[in-house]
Amino acid sequence: MKKLGKAINALLNGSIVLILSIMVLLVFLNAVMRYLFNSGITWSEELSRYSFVWLVFLGAIVAFKEGAHIIVDLVVSKLPEKIQKVTFLLTNIFIIGIMILFFDGLTGLMELNKGAKAPASGIYLNTLYIGGAIASVSIIAISIYQTIQVLFFSKGKPAWMLVKASKSNGGDSK
Repeated sequence: MKKLGKAINALLNGSIVLILSIMVLLVFLNAVMRYLFNSGITWSEELSRYSFVWLVFLGAIVAFKEGAHIIVDLVVSKLPEKIQKVTFLLTNIFIIGIMILFFDGLTGLMELNKGAKAPASGIYLNTLYIGGAIASVSIIAISIYQTIQVLFFSKGKPAWMLVKASKSNGGDSK
């Protein structure tokens, strides 16, 4: 299971680096073309915008997995361990519910934009929504995994410490 997690993490990080590199290159080339040659690459703005959307969605997966999103545990850390676990589980249930709603909205948008293409690049608009679908399904899976970890494998550690432990171990949860 750890090998699969490391492979997925490497794939996500590699994809993020590749997408960011493409985005920076496109924006830089377009700026050079506009200022030096008084022309630009018509499709580069669209492609860099699509790249940014994918970058945000993939980054959200990595941040959620590593516990890098902003978390305020000032009150929760003072509560008894059982209440901390209940709070953590309720939070994960809430996150799963929101991601289900997000996925449902994305499928509706994908249905509405079926066959629609971007004007300059000709890329299907649904490629934007596929990134969101991947992010929502991944965050649901991570939430379920974290919930199972807290319920069955936490060994007395408070729930909020599990997230911090996975963050301090470079993303490897125990």
